Amino acid sequence: MGGNGFIFETERLIVRRYQTDDATDLLKVLNDKDVTKYIPETIVSFDEALNAVSWLISNYDKQFDEHFKYSYAITLKECDKYIGWCGFGVLDFDKSKKEIYYTISRKYWGKGYAGEAVRGLIEYIFDIYDIDKLVALVKTENTASKKIIEKNGFNFVEVIEGLSKEYDFYEGELYYELERKRREVSA
Repeated sequence: MGGNGFIFETERLIVRRYQTDDATDLLKVLNDKDVTKYIPETIVSFDEALNAVSWLISNYDKQFDEHFKYSYAITLKECDKYIGWCGFGVLDFDKSKKEIYYTISRKYWGKGYAGEAVRGLIEYIFDIYDIDKLVALVKTENTASKKIIEKNGFNFVEVIEGLSKEYDFYEGELYYELERKRREVSA
């Protein structure tokens, strides 16, 4: 993977490992209430953003069979500007499943960056890891994210219900699955 933490690139994006100096940009994204209404993270201080980046970096040392979250910074290829993140890891309320996730700064919504990052992430995961199925969760009101997930081949399975109080954030979310063989056939 190289010393620069490069993971993959798309036509307009470079997706790489987090670096400590990404904390300031992460803070900006996490302090936008329009963004955090769709993700389990909340408004944070700089120290909390710095701790989050340190935790994300520590996950890169975890093995695939451990409980992990491999999160990567999404940057614009033309100027190396941080615009959000994508990644995958254990599903919080069902550790036997691997979930993909992504978040783009509101300033960059509607430009196709999230879909481009998700396509690249799915290809990367299926190329590198021995995994047959990915899951994705989407808030029902997040129609843009729903379109991205469905356009990338995920199939709706169910609405999440009946979780313990610890996982209240996920109640009512749409649960999708993507199987490796299905994607290869439709690609």
